[in-house]
Amino acid sequence: MQGLELTVLEIGLLGGVLLLFFVLMFYILRVYVWPWRKRNPEGSTTSDDFQPVSLIVYAEDHAEQLRTHLPAFLEQDYPQFEVIVVSDGLSEPCREVLSRLKAAHPTLYYTYIPPGARYISKKKLALTLGIKAARYNRLLFTEADCEPFNRNWMKTMMAAYGERTQLVTGFCAYPYAERFTDRFIAFDNLKYGLQYLSAGVWKRFYGGTNKNLSYTKELFFQHKGFYNQFYLKSGEDSLFISEAANRENARAAYAPDSILKRTRVPRLKEWTAGRIMRRSTQSLYACKSYRFFKWESVCFWLFWGIDIGLLVCGIMGKWWLALLAGLLGALYVGVKGYLFVRASKSLQQQISPWTFLFFDLLDQLYSIYIEIVSWFKKQENYVFIIEK
Repeated sequence: MQGLELTVLEIGLLGGVLLLFFVLMFYILRVYVWPWRKRNPEGSTTSDDFQPVSLIVYAEDHAEQLRTHLPAFLEQDYPQFEVIVVSDGLSEPCREVLSRLKAAHPTLYYTYIPPGARYISKKKLALTLGIKAARYNRLLFTEADCEPFNRNWMKTMMAAYGERTQLVTGFCAYPYAERFTDRFIAFDNLKYGLQYLSAGVWKRFYGGTNKNLSYTKELFFQHKGFYNQFYLKSGEDSLFISEAANRENARAAYAPDSILKRTRVPRLKEWTAGRIMRRSTQSLYACKSYRFFKWESVCFWLFWGIDIGLLVCGIMGKWWLALLAGLLGALYVGVKGYLFVRASKSLQQQISPWTFLFFDLLDQLYSIYIEIVSWFKKQENYVFIIEK
C-alpha cells in the first residue's frame, strides 16, 4: 500500500520515537512509582523494640519557626528520646522561646554557634556539635522550618531500622499553595524526592535531605564525620549519604507517617541557590547513580524532538504517522501525569494533573539552567567562602 511506504527519514524517526517512548515508560513504571507501588514500605510502625533516639534540630536563629514547629517534635509518641537544638546564633527572642519550651520539656537541650565562627561551614559545625552532645547512638536530623504530620513520625522512622541498618533516608513534603512559585517548587521537590527514594529502594543511595534523615553516631565517626567536606558550603546530607550508605546498611523510609512537611520558601531564588549547591557537589558523590536520571532528561528532549518531527512528516503526507506521534505523546503525558499524582499523594504532597505537562516541561528547562549555572560557577558554588 502506497500510504504505508516509508522513506529512510520516516523509518528513522519512527524507530527512534518508539525506542525512546519505551525507555521513558521504564523510568515511569519501574523507577518513579516504585515507592508507592511497593506493598511493604520500609518505615511502617511494626517494631516494638524502639531504641533511644537523639533528635538534632538545626535552626537559623529564627524564634517564630522554633515557636511554631518545635513543640510537634517534643510531643512525639516515643518511649525515650532527647531533642537537641543547635542554632546559628542565638538572639534574645530565640533564647526566650527555647527556655520556655525547656521548662515544659526537660528532654530539650540547646546550644548555638557564635557569630564569630569562621573558616568552616557553620551548618556542618552545628551538626557536629549536636552529634557530639547526643547521648544516644541513633540520631535523627531535621531543621527548624519543618514539622511532622502527627505524633508517630519518630516511631515510623525508627521502625525502618533493621538488624544491620545504620542510615535511613526520609522525605520532606513541600506545601501546595495557589502561588505559581510554590506549585513549581512543590513539583521540583516531589521529583527529586521520587528520584532519591527510588534509588534507595534499588539500594543505590546517592541523595537525600537533612530535613528528614537518620543515621547512627557510630556511622558518623566511622566516616570521620564531615572532615572531608568542611570546606564545602553544602553536602552534609547528600554527600554524606553517598559516602556512608551501601546495600547492607541503608534503607529508604516513605510510609506516610515518616514524612515531614516544611514551610514555604519566600522566593524562588532561595530554592535555586540550594539546587545549584547540591548540583555542584554531585561530582564528589561516591555513588554515581544520579547520572541515571540525567539520561532520562536526555531521552525526554530526544523523544519530544523526534515525536514532533514525526508529527510534521505525518501532516505533510502520511496521516497515520501524525496520529501515531500524537498518540505516543498523549500516552506519555497521561501515564506519567497519572502516576506522579498518585505518587504525590502517598508522599503527602499535592500536584495538579491539569498543569502537569506544563510543570514537567518547565522543570526540565529549569534543570538545564541549574546545569549551566553550576558548570560556570562551580568553584564559587561549592567551596565555602571564609567570612571576613
